[in-house]
Formats: sequence, structure tokens, C-alpha cells
Amino acid sequence: MLGKTVCIGVGAMGGALLRGALSQGILRRDDVSIIVRRPEHRNELVDELGVTGFVELPDMAQFDTIILAVKPQVLPSVLSQLTSVKAGATVISVAAGVTLDTLRKALPTAVLYRAMPNTPASIGCGMTALTADNGANDADTTFVEALFNAVGEVAVVSEADLDRLGALSGAGPGYMFVILDALADAGVRIGLPRQLAIKAVAQTMYGAGKMALESGTHPAVLRDQVTSPGGTTIAGIGAMEKGGLRSALQDGVVACLARSNELGK
Repeated sequence: MLGKTVCIGVGAMGGALLRGALSQGILRRDDVSIIVRRPEHRNELVDELGVTGFVELPDMAQFDTIILAVKPQVLPSVLSQLTSVKAGATVISVAAGVTLDTLRKALPTAVLYRAMPNTPASIGCGMTALTADNGANDADTTFVEALFNAVGEVAVVSEADLDRLGALSGAGPGYMFVILDALADAGVRIGLPRQLAIKAVAQTMYGAGKMALESGTHPAVLRDQVTSPGGTTIAGIGAMEKGGLRSALQDGVVACLARSNELGK
């Protein structure tokens, strides 16, 4: 079990994770503490979540599970202060690009995990890649997986695949919002009111994704089902392909992974 848990950093991702886990009973409010920098932020979260709050690091030996939900550039400073973490404590990092090797050097006696959730976790529709260090056992992983299942879907993968999924699904909402915005602009261009165009595109993206997930059908087959010979949809797809849509999306994911690898060095 996760036991006494502390979340260091409660921004968008840490907050989403705690809210999901608390609402589904994965974590008990009496067992949860948070550490944030600003007293006013701490007070707001304590009132909202019903947990214990700190602005300075308490004695970390009291915690069974430590969630590191700070930005990658902040994490080295936090790790240097975690000198009292007890042996066998579970430590979960959601910092992009910070490797298990880096975590292991700072916390050699902890059971280590890296997680790469994405922002739809805030509405319970996230996609999280999860990887464990060699010291983790199946029972540990089951509980950590349940924590992230509270905010969406989880894939337990190798560390290399976690970084790859970070570039695909971790950053993916950013790609989707750019595509949504571009298609909404196209709707305005052909005469639709902007709010209607945005709603139509967002619902279409949601529905298409749901079809792919629930049917298990390859997206190329689903595409073929809506492209009649000589029809309108294939004409639109042809124009997009001519503009390099497919290669641009692929290049973006490759560039994102390259940047993630740079941050991890």
C-alpha cells in the first residue's frame, strides 16, 4: 500500500493526481501531506483537499511514498534536500527527462518510479507511461499503477519507451490543441462562427479517438470507412498530405524526444 504519502509540488499535474486519487479512495486524506512554496497556496490546498500542508520539508522519514511533482529544472535542488528518506520508501517522479539513474544516485535505498502523465489527467482522461527501477516488486507497481489509474489509463513500460511515450502522449495534448486550433481556423475561413467551429472540431476529435479506442480498428481502416472514391473527404485528406501534414507530425514527435534526451543529460 502507499501508506503515508507526501506530494512535493502541487501544480497542474500534482494537483490532478491528488484530486483523482483522493476522490477514488486510492489515498486517504489523513495519510496525505503536501509541500508547496507559498503559504497562501498551501492554505488553499489544505482547505480544498483536507490534507496536511507544509512550505518547508518536514522529516521525510515519516513518509512511505513520496511524489516528486516539480519541474525538471527544480528537481535536482529538491533531491539534494531529501537526506532523511527512509530505506524502502516509494519515490515517484513525474519530471520529464530525469532518469532513474539520476534518481538512484540521489536516493539509493528508495524504490523508484518514473511516470509521464499528460494534462488530460486533470479531467480523469490522462494517459500515463510508468516505469520502475529494478528494486520494485509487483505489489509496489500495482499500487503505483492504481494511483495513476485514478486519472486515466496507464501503460507500464521500459524507461526507453517511457521517454518515447513522453514525446508522443505526454506532449500530445499540445499537438492536439494546435491541430484543433488550425481546423477551427479553417471552419472560420469557410464561414462558420468561431465558437461553433471549435465545438465541432473538439467533439469530432473526441469521437474519433473514442472510436479508435473502443473498436480496436487500425486508424487507416477507420479512415478508409469515411473516404468514398472520388469523394469530398479524400479530396481534403489529399490536400493536407500535399502540405506535409503527416511528415510534420512525425518530425514534431522526433524533435520532442530529442529535447527530452537533452534534458536528461
